[in-house]
Amino acid sequence: MKRILRVLLAIALIFSISFSSMPISSEAAFNDLRRHGVKVDLKKGNWTSFYTKLPGTSKYQKLYAKITKFSTGGKSGGGGGSGGGNYKITIQIQMPSKINRKVAQKFMTRISSGLTVGNEFIDYVDICIVDFKTGENLKSVETDGEKGLNYQEVVVQEENEWKRYKPQKAKIGSSTYNYYVSYAKTYTVTVPTGYTDLCIGVCGTHINNYEKMTDWNQGFVEGYTNLSDTSHVKLRNKKLTGKLCHFFRITPSTTSK
Repeated sequence: MKRILRVLLAIALIFSISFSSMPISSEAAFNDLRRHGVKVDLKKGNWTSFYTKLPGTSKYQKLYAKITKFSTGGKSGGGGGSGGGNYKITIQIQMPSKINRKVAQKFMTRISSGLTVGNEFIDYVDICIVDFKTGENLKSVETDGEKGLNYQEVVVQEENEWKRYKPQKAKIGSSTYNYYVSYAKTYTVTVPTGYTDLCIGVCGTHINNYEKMTDWNQGFVEGYTNLSDTSHVKLRNKKLTGKLCHFFRITPSTTSK
């Protein structure tokens, strides 16, 4: 009997190793934001540090983010929770130091080549609004009736452009790169009755090639894949993902504080 049990345990171990070595499907449920190391530590009114990769250097750029404004309103006397309703959230992103000279040169090269996007550090940061359990992109809308569907029926409205603050200049030879230290954007999120898995987060990227990054994230933007299949999550590297992604889970308990 013991021999049979040992054989069964050995078989189970083999299957366990085989499945753990298989790549994680982008179609699979995310299960939990923390599964791949995502941190749920973004707070109202307090700066939280996070990282992203910018062109021109292999090092990660440290940035800071905070929720500067947060308000609720809607059905049953509040936003979200068991009563449904909406939230209004303003997030600010700030660079703590002068822009890296090599990064500024890379941005200037892109500008001189006629590229109109991917020339600011904020272009390498994304505000993700997702379902806590699945990693589903709640900013997406139905695209073809079968895929790309926001199954939670959450509606997200956002300002078209980032508001820019604290203009700076980086002198490189006879040229000047103009940039801003701080950016802010406001989102209004409407949730259906009974929905309590709303998360909003600030996410950096582990890819510093803008075109490659946007191509990689396109499936998530359109709602065909989840957060685990983006440049914001480094699969099998929880430590790095924890530096890139910082979320705030909005529940009845957080709105009452």
